[in-house]
Amino acid sequence: MKKWMKCVGVITTLGLTLSLPVLSFSDDNPLNYFQAKAAAQKLPEAYMAVQNKEYDKAFEIYKRYAEGGVPVSQYMLAYLYQNGFGTPKENDLAAAWYTKASDAGLPAAQFALGMMRYYGIGVSQDLTAAVTLFTQAAAKNNPLAEYMLGYLYAHGFGVIQNLTTAMNWYTKAATQGVPQAQYNLGLMYYLGQVGNREYGKAFNWFNLASQRGSAKSKYMLGLMYSLGQGVGLDKTAAFNWYKQAADQKLSYAQYNLGIAYYNGQGTKANLALAIIPLMEAANQGLPRAQYFMGYLTSNGIGVAKNPQKALEWYMKAAEQSFSEAQFAVGFVFQNGIGVPKDDSQAFKWYYTAAKEGLANAQYMVGLFYQKGMGTPSNNQLAAYWYTKAAEQGMDNAQLLLGVMYTQGEGIPKDFKLAYVWLNLASTSSNAEVRDAALKLRDGLAKGMSEGEINAARQQSQDYYNRYTSEGR
Repeated sequence: MKKWMKCVGVITTLGLTLSLPVLSFSDDNPLNYFQAKAAAQKLPEAYMAVQNKEYDKAFEIYKRYAEGGVPVSQYMLAYLYQNGFGTPKENDLAAAWYTKASDAGLPAAQFALGMMRYYGIGVSQDLTAAVTLFTQAAAKNNPLAEYMLGYLYAHGFGVIQNLTTAMNWYTKAATQGVPQAQYNLGLMYYLGQVGNREYGKAFNWFNLASQRGSAKSKYMLGLMYSLGQGVGLDKTAAFNWYKQAADQKLSYAQYNLGIAYYNGQGTKANLALAIIPLMEAANQGLPRAQYFMGYLTSNGIGVAKNPQKALEWYMKAAEQSFSEAQFAVGFVFQNGIGVPKDDSQAFKWYYTAAKEGLANAQYMVGLFYQKGMGTPSNNQLAAYWYTKAAEQGMDNAQLLLGVMYTQGEGIPKDFKLAYVWLNLASTSSNAEVRDAALKLRDGLAKGMSEGEINAARQQSQDYYNRYTSEGR
């Protein structure tokens, strides 16, 4: 399946609108005039039959007038064929009737045919043709077509990516009440994808979409209340929005709701109530929830302590590239918690998490290389991974890297760089690390000039400023 197809699945929930377009009977052909007049009298009956799920009756009426060339009947007949209402489901016939109605200029049919072209349902898959059909329908203010054009321009599918154009189309669709467009527009303002972040506008669009049932928008309102973005900080309001979104089975909201119960944020702490949405989110495949369930199960918090079940949860999240879970799996194998101790497996999972950028894992990979645990000893690679972790502010890695530069293990001896890393480690909140770093740093300083020390301190400050500005 093509990349652009995977991303659009969310729009299928919009479905096809059943609201009937305004009929126009300006035709010079007398036969067509009387046919259209008869259709105008019978179509309300057919429409009510659809509403009442009397599909056989609706199919008979729509088929008669569709064959007579009435665009609305052609559109509705296609709809019945596409969904198997009153007739066996036949996508090729649905596409054929949508095409007739589309050729007649019916925007709802142009949108529907565009979706079939997009997915390759009943017709050959053709993204370019889909864009053309959406553009035709959007020119007549079809809101779903406007939404799709916004989506396509946002992702560069079938068109050159242009976020400003995407925002314009989303705005048109959002103004007409398409909740997915309102959500996406809110997200663009929230992330500042076109210009600066505008939390106020984001909040307003999320609020409108939430009124139309958008679970993702309710989640975002919860997040914004929780962080005080575009609205006053209000943990209780955040909790309420998370709960509404969680009730709609949104896994992110279920997780945040569980954490709110767990920490007592916006509600009284209640471990039993926390477990329920956390478990629901984990069962839906949310890796963060799976990892947290692993943590709870490993420690017997709110659930029975079970190391094997904890590892199962960790593995589920780890297999989705959740680095904290990958680290946890490595820790389990390194320490033999519920499984035989296995340094090779521990190294494998630490290394996987290290490649994802997790500082703790990068430190452990360096340690395993230095000590030859689960992998052949290699001081050069140990120094490489210590550096990765040290640059993220990992104090143990800073200490050991300083030692390696002092002694020239795996890297050239360099007292200035040794001082840089030991100076950073000396700010650790871990007394053991801090005291060891201070002792080694001050010992190095005795053999360094004042200029060398000042230059090393400045480099330390530069590293510190870098990783603290990145929130590490």
